[in-house]
Amino acid sequence: ELTFRTNAAYNFRGTYNKTYTNKLIGDALGIGAAARTAYFNRDWTWNQVLTYKNSFGSHNLTALAGHENNSYKFDYLYGYKRTQVLNDFYEFGNFIDNSSLNSEFRERTKEGWFGRVNYDFNEKYLLEGSMRWDASSRFATDVRWENFWSAGAGWVISKENFLSDNRFINFLKLRASYGEVGNDALDSWFAYKTLFSLGYNNGTEPGILLTSVADPITTWETKAQKDIALEFEVLDRRVRGTFEYYEQETKDLLFPYKTPVSAGIPGNEIERNVGSMSNDGFEITLSADVIKKQDLKWTINAYGTKYTNTLNSLSQKEVISGTKKLMEGKDIYAFWLRTWYGVDPADGSPLFVLDQDLYPTPAADIRTVNGVLVTTNQNKAKYEYHGSAIPDFFGNVSTVLNFKNWELSAALNYQFGGKIYDVNYAGIMSSYPQGGALHTDILNRWTTPGQITDVPLLSSANIAAAGAASSRWLVDASYVMLRNATLGYNFNPEVVKNVGINNLKLFVSGENLWLSSKRKGLEPYQSFNGTVSNRYSPSRIITFGLSTTF
Repeated sequence: ELTFRTNAAYNFRGTYNKTYTNKLIGDALGIGAAARTAYFNRDWTWNQVLTYKNSFGSHNLTALAGHENNSYKFDYLYGYKRTQVLNDFYEFGNFIDNSSLNSEFRERTKEGWFGRVNYDFNEKYLLEGSMRWDASSRFATDVRWENFWSAGAGWVISKENFLSDNRFINFLKLRASYGEVGNDALDSWFAYKTLFSLGYNNGTEPGILLTSVADPITTWETKAQKDIALEFEVLDRRVRGTFEYYEQETKDLLFPYKTPVSAGIPGNEIERNVGSMSNDGFEITLSADVIKKQDLKWTINAYGTKYTNTLNSLSQKEVISGTKKLMEGKDIYAFWLRTWYGVDPADGSPLFVLDQDLYPTPAADIRTVNGVLVTTNQNKAKYEYHGSAIPDFFGNVSTVLNFKNWELSAALNYQFGGKIYDVNYAGIMSSYPQGGALHTDILNRWTTPGQITDVPLLSSANIAAAGAASSRWLVDASYVMLRNATLGYNFNPEVVKNVGINNLKLFVSGENLWLSSKRKGLEPYQSFNGTVSNRYSPSRIITFGLSTTF
């Protein structure tokens, strides 16, 4: 009943670059130079697992215990020499001046002990429990180890006697669980050490520079989740699905803690455990064989989910980062932006809602429009929360249709609700482009007194206000996308076996075939936090091919 298994994996990746700068042009004009850069990455993982498995009548038991460790090492070496002696010879020995020589070594290790027990009675009542003890070299010795555990239970209701004669329900299972997992993902490999950089020398006098300040008690971030779900199969298993509700809490959040500029801390932040956050939501998975005949079968699969996010606690009153402001009780994906009012029909000026608490005194850049106090100065604009990047509902739908030897499949992604900050659009709606490209919406710019439009006057005088970060650039993030589709034909085996082929399939498939979003060119799915970047959109790809087995 005992099984022992061990796995070991070693991965090595090396990069070595050799560069020569000639004497004719460039930084080494008249003298020549050579450089060498080497990167070596080594990753070693080893685990050992002992498993006990046995059955005692209707009782089934599986117990597992194991150990694992991982070591990742990074080596870097760079050298640069100038003043070449001989032509057409590029090794370091042919250069006189040692201009630069540097190296770096980093190591990150993890170790873990774990155990798990699974028990079921007659495959009807299910219990599971697990425990892990993990250590990470990112943390100080006294807070390096942390334990995480999970427990779950399941009840296969369809195996009960009161459903034995039921013809409608083929399978029904209720399950619930609670579990924890640790996270040590930080930018720094030495989260508990204050670091310095060498090489800031003054002549022959050595010099170092403070580069980061650490919190020695920084430790694991813990994500805890509890969920309950109902799985079912009905109508001769033609309709299948799962309804699941979950609550997640992330404790001891690893996050850059903002510090005052006067503290003299590089980057004005320290990575530490700063608070807790929760996500609550539900997921629905459905699958149905709409048509199920010998020569015709049509299956549809659908998935949808909705969740809300709340920052439960934070060691600081607030943290403003880009388009977001983190505060207790708020959504971390909620947009914190200047409140855009619109364009003044009188003169085409861009307008923002005035922050009356900070600027109660009348001024030349403050005016009243339709009874609302507004300003043409973006620095006096009122900041407010303006919706969230989290959609109201999102998921995917896929389908497979088989008719005799033909097969058609397609997958669709969708998202309803949520906001996205379209900085790409803002960049091509400048009021002073100076020859740069513009969006065609600029044709709706204000030109005539009394004109109603949402695009300000083109003028160098309002370039800062017209392009300022504000709710003007927030748009609906809803979209529907045909991710892929495939049409194929399978030849009958009797037809192709005469030429030594077991099977043959011809197909045509496409990826990124169609997208409907708020604005042409907008990709609402490219990030979780509701922002975009300048990047190449995924290409539409059409593939023709055949697959066969000899």
